[in-house]
Formats: sequence, C-alpha cells, structure tokens
Amino acid sequence: MKKLTIISSVILSSLLILTGCGSNSSKKSNVTSKVKVVKQSSSKKSQKGVAKKKSGSLWNNDKDSHLEDFMKQWGEVMNQTYTKYDGTNNIQTASGMNYPQDFNSATVNGQNVSMAWDKKGTGKNDYNVVAIYNYNKSSSFSITYAFTLADGEPIVLVNEGSGNNWSETKNKSLRENFVNIFDGKATHVEKPKVSSSSSTKSSTKATEDLGEGRGGYVTTPEAMRGTWYSKGEDGMKKLVISEHEITLISADGETNHAILYKRTKDTPSDVSESERQSKEKWRSAGNIGTNGISMRGWYQLQGGGEHFFTHEEEINGQKVPLVLYGFGANDLTDYVYYPSEDLANQQSDAKYDDINYKF
Repeated sequence: MKKLTIISSVILSSLLILTGCGSNSSKKSNVTSKVKVVKQSSSKKSQKGVAKKKSGSLWNNDKDSHLEDFMKQWGEVMNQTYTKYDGTNNIQTASGMNYPQDFNSATVNGQNVSMAWDKKGTGKNDYNVVAIYNYNKSSSFSITYAFTLADGEPIVLVNEGSGNNWSETKNKSLRENFVNIFDGKATHVEKPKVSSSSSTKSSTKATEDLGEGRGGYVTTPEAMRGTWYSKGEDGMKKLVISEHEITLISADGETNHAILYKRTKDTPSDVSESERQSKEKWRSAGNIGTNGISMRGWYQLQGGGEHFFTHEEEINGQKVPLVLYGFGANDLTDYVYYPSEDLANQQSDAKYDDINYKF
C-alpha cells in the first residue's frame, strides 16, 4: 500500500510538470502570435513602398503617359498650355531657368535640398523628379511644376517666377490626381461648362450688330485673358477672362458671369423684372485704354460698374502679371488677382506702393 502511494505521488508530480510545460508553451505561442499581428498592422505606406522597391521602379512609362494626358486636360481647364520635359533637352522658362539642369541649385521653401531628374523615382535625392511641366505666362513669367517622389511619396512642387525656390503646390486637383496616377487609379478633371452664348460668339465678328442694342462684342486685352486668383479673409476667389466674357467666382462658389457687348442704344428706365433677368449676363462694356475693361449691368442706370486692369509687379526678383479689380465710380482697386492659386496664397497679405487700393 505504501508503495502504491509513492507511485501515485510520482505520477501526479509528472502530470503537474507536464501541465506547467504545456501552459508555458501556450503562453509562448500567444506572444509569438501578438508579434505577428503587430508586424502585419504596419502602415500601408510601408507595405506599398516595399512592394514597389522590389519591382525596381516607382515610376514607369504608363504612369508618365497617364500624367501627360491629365496635364493636357488640366491645362485646357486652366487656360494654360504646358510644355513637357522630353528627357533630353532642358526646358527654358520665361523666368530664366533651365530644368532639369538648374535643379542642382534649387531650394524648397528657402531650404537647401537635393533635387534631381530621376526617371524611375528611386534615387537618393530629397526629391526625385519624374516629370516636369512648364507654362510661360508672359515673356518674363512662368509657372513650372516638378512631379516628384520623396521617400517614395508623390509630391508636386511649383516654381512661379521666384528664382529657383520651390514649394509644394496648394492646388488640390494637381495633388490628388498625381497621387491617383502614382497609385494606378483614375484621374478626374472638372471641365467648365460652355454656354450657348460662347459657342455663338465664336463665329460672330465683334463689330457685327447682334440686335437689341448690341453693336457686337467688346474684346478684352490679350494679356488679361486666363484664370486668376485672389486670396482674402473670406477665402480664395477666382477670375476667368476670355476674349469676350468675364466670370467672377466668389470664395463660396457663387458665380457671376458676364458677356461683354457694345451698347448702341440708350438704357431704358422702365424695364420689367422678367426682362432684367433675361439679360442678367449681358454687360454694357468698353475698353479703358489698352490695358483695361469697364462694364455695367445691361439696364444699370446708376453707379460706376466694375473695372479690370492689367498690371505688373516685381515679386521675388521676377516680374509677375496681375489683374486689378474694382467696383464703384472710381478706378480704385478692391482685389488683386494673381496668375496662380499658389502665388495668391503666398502674396495674400502683400500691398504694393504703385496700386491705389480702396481700403
């Protein structure tokens, strides 16, 4: 009996030891499982970067072709024609730079960086430039975009008539669509609506009598045409000027569209509300010298209306074209419009000595 008790104790002790080992093994397995979970929860960005590095290239001909198609569409919407770097011949900008040659002395936000052309986007530069597009707004002002990969991330840099200093673009469409192209997704460009009056006027001479007191269209100065931006406390305003039309877009998206006509008859004083609304987009307009346009409501009897002037300022050592806008009976300026959204943001608080401001 005593022997049986001893044997039972030995068996029980062995079982306890085995149970303890099993418990430790289970704990070790749980720890290992948790570590794996942590590794798998690493950011998508890291996973994407590893996957692309394995392929040996972050940028390829398909993406480059997709970007080229997008820039053509986007340029049309912006009323700007961009020239693409062909991979061989430097792009010469109106502001005096040659890219990609001059990337070796470029700065970003005033800081020295390494920036260079890199077709595959896998270089060791701070900014590996995979595409360059330039638009010469005038003989001395240009807008240049560098589509770059920084640590494998798509970033669009812009240089606007400011020497060789670059900054990340604030243009939402460019930023988002470059990311889409990089990720192999579709792009989207919002095209402006074409009014029936626009298609009609394109085939009509400015001097032709259009009826109802319209002696043809008034033509805007060529230097004034394009898309312009002005940043104020209420947000970003937009101004779009074509050959015979002007569109003002407020910061909250309200649109005021005007078609410019020469008035050949006196303005009647007794006009019904329905008649006024039917001519809401018509403006009685006239040229102010060679660089300005004035316009009033078609049935407006009082007030000075609105006026627009082309202007030029030296910004960061470069001459930049502007459009000055004002309303009222004098020629004072209410808003200054810049040739790009990025420049409007940079100069939002600027005041120039040779501009007569209303406020």
